[in-house]
Amino acid sequence: MRTIFSALCGVFLCSAVVASEAVQVRGDYLEARTADVFTGPCFSNAEVFIVGDRAVMAWKVTEGSWEGVDLSGLSVAAAVRGTTTFSEDRPEQALTVMIVDERADDRQRVALVKMAQRLGGTRLGHVVDVKASAINLEIDEHCHTEAAGPAHKHHLMPMAPPARFSAEGLAEISTRPLDANDCICGNEVIAYQPLSEGVEVQPAYTVDHSFRGTGLGSIWAAPNARSSFVGQFAY
Repeated sequence: MRTIFSALCGVFLCSAVVASEAVQVRGDYLEARTADVFTGPCFSNAEVFIVGDRAVMAWKVTEGSWEGVDLSGLSVAAAVRGTTTFSEDRPEQALTVMIVDERADDRQRVALVKMAQRLGGTRLGHVVDVKASAINLEIDEHCHTEAAGPAHKHHLMPMAPPARFSAEGLAEISTRPLDANDCICGNEVIAYQPLSEGVEVQPAYTVDHSFRGTGLGSIWAAPNARSSFVGQFAY
C-alpha cells in the first residue's frame, strides 16, 4: 500500500510539473458584455435574443510567449459583435475588431492576434480590422481583501477586485466589486460563462463599458450593469 501511495504521489507530482511547464502564457483578463452575466434566471430569460450580442474582451500578458514570440507586458483586446445573445448565437458568424498594443512590433502584433483568437475561439475567427492603440489594463489585486467585507460575506456575493481597461479612442471598461445593493432578486447566479478559454474569473459590476471604433457597423455603451468578468488567464 505504501508503495502504491508513493507511486501515485509521483504521478501527481509529475502531472503538476507537466501542467506547469505546459503553460505558454499567462496574465490578466477582463471582459464586459451588453447583458448581465451575474443575474437571476428571470432576468436572463427575459433578455435572451434581445441583448448580450456584443462584448469587449482584453488580455494583458504578464509573462510568456506565443509561437516563440515574447509577449511579456503587452496587451490585446477584441470587440465582438455576435448574431444574437452569445449563449444562443452562431459563433462562426460573429465579427471582430482586434486591438493590439501599439508598443508591439510586427511579429508581436501577429502573435497577439493569434493568441486572442485561440483563447476566444470561433467567435474571433472573422476579424474585420486590426487596430493599434495605447492599451492600459489594470486589476487592483491589493483591493481584493478589502472587497471581502461583511456585506459581501453576508450576501455571498462574488468578490472580484476593481479593474480598468482602455484602448485610446476605441474601447473602455471599468469595474467594481459587486455589493449587497446589486442583489436584486436574491437568486443571482453566473448566467453565462466567460468568452475566453483558460480563464479564472469572478463576475463584477460594470461602471463603464463602451466601444467607439469602426468596422463592426455598430458602436455601443453599456454601463451600470452586472456584466463583467475579472481575473486571470493561462494557456
